[in-house]
Amino acid sequence: MTNALLVIFIALLLAYLISEIFRHFGLPRVIGQILAGVVLGIPLIKNLLFTEQIIPVFSFITNIGIILLFFFVGLEINLKKFRKNFRESSLIAVFNTLIPLTAGFLAGKFLFHFNNTTSVIIGISVSVSSQAISLDILEEAKILKSRIANIIIASGTVDDVFELLLISFILFLFNSVSLGQASFQKLVLGILVFVGIIILSRILLIPFALKIFERDNSKSTLFMGSLIIVLLMSYLSELFGIGSLIGALIAGVLVRQTLLTGEGRKPWRKNEISHSIHIISFGFLIPLFFVNVGLNTSITTLPSSLLLIFVLILIDILGTLTGTIIGVLLSRGTLTEGIIIGWGVIPKGDTEIVIATLALNSGLITVDIFTVIITVALFSTFLAPIVFKLLVKKHAKIMEQQ
Repeated sequence: MTNALLVIFIALLLAYLISEIFRHFGLPRVIGQILAGVVLGIPLIKNLLFTEQIIPVFSFITNIGIILLFFFVGLEINLKKFRKNFRESSLIAVFNTLIPLTAGFLAGKFLFHFNNTTSVIIGISVSVSSQAISLDILEEAKILKSRIANIIIASGTVDDVFELLLISFILFLFNSVSLGQASFQKLVLGILVFVGIIILSRILLIPFALKIFERDNSKSTLFMGSLIIVLLMSYLSELFGIGSLIGALIAGVLVRQTLLTGEGRKPWRKNEISHSIHIISFGFLIPLFFVNVGLNTSITTLPSSLLLIFVLILIDILGTLTGTIIGVLLSRGTLTEGIIIGWGVIPKGDTEIVIATLALNSGLITVDIFTVIITVALFSTFLAPIVFKLLVKKHAKIMEQQ
């Protein structure tokens, strides 16, 4: 127990120190947190700290962090805005997802001769974006209320839905491979049962549970109740072969809808839950998850993968930019807006890394491919904020002159 506390202390401290250096230069903290894991992954340090007894404990804590991250994402999915800006945001999200996804798959399959599963995961990894990082950039640039920010946020909501579908596909792919054809019908039946549980939860279980948890008018009780709901939904979705993260995200969506719709509307309760989850997740569990990501990378394999990294970086950046510009132009926006928005949605950092981690833990990709995906994510997350801020400043000056 003492050793576990020491490891968590060192991991958090190092993640904080390195991430603060990156924040000082206006770069996302996630880069520093992953690099902290890379430092701790140096063989001499890793063998000293991460013993056979510590690794399972550390991994379990980070898995809880991922579950709470997806619960938080579900809480923030605004279906009303999704419907209101559906045409414009969906055009952007569809093109800036499908183009890099297709290009990534084709490159993996035909250029580097990976199997279909690995190629699909590579395609998905270069097609998703991190709305959380994009929001940090917008907030720092002080343009959260601008048209460009509204488009990025709206398309980010659609991206969240797409990412849910992509993650579902990854989990479905894994279950199909691992279970075999004989158990395919069992998996489909499990999905149908879980859909029934979702409907029942939305109509009866979650409203009833939240009413009980709210009786004391206590934030701590409501937070504990939220944890009970998300852990139950995660367990059930895992039990029926769908994956705990899908259950966590759906739990967030259902809790949000319950608190923001109908006669018992209590939007402040939703904000209280989001605030509590955000503090414990992003202040404690998520940094440890990113440290764990860094621990699982193998930087010694990078020299042999430079061509693959270069190709995926090009696909990530050019594919996302091209798709975004097409979506913006089809929505009657300007080329300049398309370029700025494109750089605003390029950063990775959460969903892509979670997908790569799931694939690695499930045996769908090797450590080498995992390291490549993380490297591409770090590069795009490092470069995009710099270019985005420069474009925003240039655009603001032009608007002032007009």
